[in-house]
Parts: sequence; C-alpha cells; structure tokens
Amino acid sequence: MYLDFTSSDFLSISYNSETHILVGRWLRQVTTAEARQGYNDLLAVAKRQQARYWLLDIRRRSRSSPETLSWLLNTYYSVLVAELGPPVCMAYFMSPDLRKDFEVDGTVPEPATYAGKAFRMNQCTTESEAMDWLLQEQQKEKQPMKAS
Repeated sequence: MYLDFTSSDFLSISYNSETHILVGRWLRQVTTAEARQGYNDLLAVAKRQQARYWLLDIRRRSRSSPETLSWLLNTYYSVLVAELGPPVCMAYFMSPDLRKDFEVDGTVPEPATYAGKAFRMNQCTTESEAMDWLLQEQQKEKQPMKAS
C-alpha cells in the first residue's frame, strides 16, 4: 500500500508500507535550492516512516548541479545515516544515457564504492532493477551474522 506525501510541483514522494521503500519521483529539472528542499522533504518523510530504503526516479531531470552533487556526497548522505541509522540504501533510477555519463566522467562514485558501508547507493536504468536491488539489500540486513 502506497502512502502519498505530496512535496511540490517538482517532486512526488510516496512510501510503500509493504516493501518499506520510500519513492521519490523528480518531476522536472530543479534549481539548487529546489534540490535541497526536495532532498530535505524526502528525509522528513523517511524519518516519519523509518524508511532506510529509497528509490529515486531522476529520469525527468538532468544531472545535479556541481553544488548539489558536492552537498549530497559530502554532507547529505552522512546525515541520512546519522538520522535514520545504518544502512541507508538509495537506488537512483535514471536514463541509460545519464548512467553512461556517470561511468565515463567519474563525477559520481560507482556503486561498488559503497558496498558494505553504512550508506549504499546504486544506479539503475530500470525501475525493476532498482526495486530488486533494494529488496536484496533488505534481505542482507535480515541475514544473521556469520561467526568468524
């Protein structure tokens, strides 16, 4: 069951209470101020729902401004873990062209960089790939720790 949290004309936010996944869909290109507002709105809903698994649909916008990207990488992702507790898993659902751009230019760390860390991120080109990854991450958390 989806719970809708309308944020603005540039971002829709919903929470799937069955899968425990927060879904943010960016509806258009945003300014730096709108991006920060949107990400802060996502965090506010995540805190209310205790949602540590996020799917962000960024197909309707191009890449983040350098200022927004720096803020995400150097501040926001750490704040998510501090506010929500680890792990926080975020799947970005994007166009294949944007995914390719990220692979080529290296401005966004590759998903493997985040494996096993308190904040984990993936970049997916289909919604089903994003959902599958989030559900797999949830299953990893439920598995008992092996004795070494």
